[in-house]
Amino acid sequence: MQETYSHAELLKLAHDRLYPSLTNPAYLVQRRRRQIFGRWIEELPASQLTVLDIGGRYQPYRPLLGDRVRRYVALDVLSTQLVDVVGRGQELPFKSDTFDLVIATSVFEYFPEPRVAGAEIHRVLKPGGQLMLSVASVYPRVVDEEHWRYLPAGLRFVLEPFSTTEIVPEVASIGGFFRVMAASVSIFAKYNVVRQVVHHTIVPVFNLAGLALDRSSISSNDQIAGNYCALAKK
Repeated sequence: MQETYSHAELLKLAHDRLYPSLTNPAYLVQRRRRQIFGRWIEELPASQLTVLDIGGRYQPYRPLLGDRVRRYVALDVLSTQLVDVVGRGQELPFKSDTFDLVIATSVFEYFPEPRVAGAEIHRVLKPGGQLMLSVASVYPRVVDEEHWRYLPAGLRFVLEPFSTTEIVPEVASIGGFFRVMAASVSIFAKYNVVRQVVHHTIVPVFNLAGLALDRSSISSNDQIAGNYCALAKK
C-alpha cells in the first residue's frame, strides 16, 4: 500500500510535526517531544549511528541527529518516497544486533502485541543501543486501528527486556488538560471550514494557556499527561 504524497509534501509534514504551529492541537506535546529527543540525542555516546525509524514515512526527528548518522533506515506499513522497507514493527526484517538507535513515535498504539514489538526492537539493537519512543496516554482515539493508550507502568512492562528505561511526560497534567481540550474542539468541529476557524482562534488560546501554566510548574502531576517519551537502553 502506498501513500501518494510528493517528496516536498512529506518534508513539510515532517517539519510541521517537528516545529508545530500554535494552530496545531498537538502543539504542546510535539514541541516538548522535540526538546526531550534533542536532549537525549545530544547525550548519545556515539556518532556515525545506524538508525532505524519505525513508522518512518515522514521522519520528523531525523534532522535532530545532524551529522551523527551513518545509515538511516525507515520502515513503515505504508510505502512513501522516504520509506526504505515496508514492514511491521512486530516482525522486523533485520538481523539481530544491527542498529545503534531505534526511533518509534506514535506507533506502539497500533501494535496488537506491543511486548512483541518491544522484544523485536531489543533484538535488532546492538548491545548498548537505545530506543527513543513516544506514546499517547490521555488522548481521543484517532483511528479505529489503534489498540492502546499507555501509562508509565505499562511502558515499563512493554520495555521489560531493556536494561534501563527513562520515562518522561511530554507535558504535566495542566498542559495535558489543555491539549485534550484543543483536540476535542477540533474533533467537534465537524466541517473543515469550521475546523479551520477553530484552529486559528480557540486552539491557539488553549495552547498558549497550557504552555504558560505548564512552564510555571504549578504542579508536576502527570495523571493527565497526554503523551510520554521513553528512552530504553539494551
